[in-house]
Amino acid sequence: MNRRLYVLPAAAILLAAAPADVVGHYSLSGVREAVGGLELRADGTFRYGFSYGALDEQAEGRWRREGRHILLTTDPTPRPPSWSRVAAEPGDPKLFQIMLETMAGQPLPNIQMKIRMADGSVEETQTTQDWVEADIDGKRMPVSVQFHIPVFDVSSPVLPLDPAKARRYRFRLDPADLGVRDFRDWPLEIREDMLAFPDAPGNQGFRKLSP
Repeated sequence: MNRRLYVLPAAAILLAAAPADVVGHYSLSGVREAVGGLELRADGTFRYGFSYGALDEQAEGRWRREGRHILLTTDPTPRPPSWSRVAAEPGDPKLFQIMLETMAGQPLPNIQMKIRMADGSVEETQTTQDWVEADIDGKRMPVSVQFHIPVFDVSSPVLPLDPAKARRYRFRLDPADLGVRDFRDWPLEIREDMLAFPDAPGNQGFRKLSP
């Protein structure tokens, strides 16, 4: 990548070196159909928010300046979601049923599922407001299920199933801090009145708002 060297007046160099100059509110710029904001506070903390389609994420934590970059670190570290089996019941011997529920015990729809069969085949479907049902026989018996949330690129572990012991399974998702972005010294490049994304075009980043 070609790099250009710009010669700045001494006054501008002194101004750029002052950490207080980056403190303030910023608005997302240059990303179509997305909205977002960033606040850098004088006490070294930040707030961040981003929304694009079905994706909504946020973060709070600490920031520091290193040369021409602002580095963001989420604090405290977000807790990852967890998945657990809460019930395994005999059910209907001719059906296999699965439900994913919230921490409050309510059905959680629109979560992708991969159900692996004993013959090695995989059925892909989604959770609903009711039981997800499948006809089973001696050759097509479910042996595991895995849930996936595409918008956050989060998957459950492969969860074992045993139709010989139970035909009706309920699983539960604890979202914990799902939707909190885990920044670890995430760099934003200081470009005039912008904090630009790493390796992004010059117009993409957070543009500082007027006081």
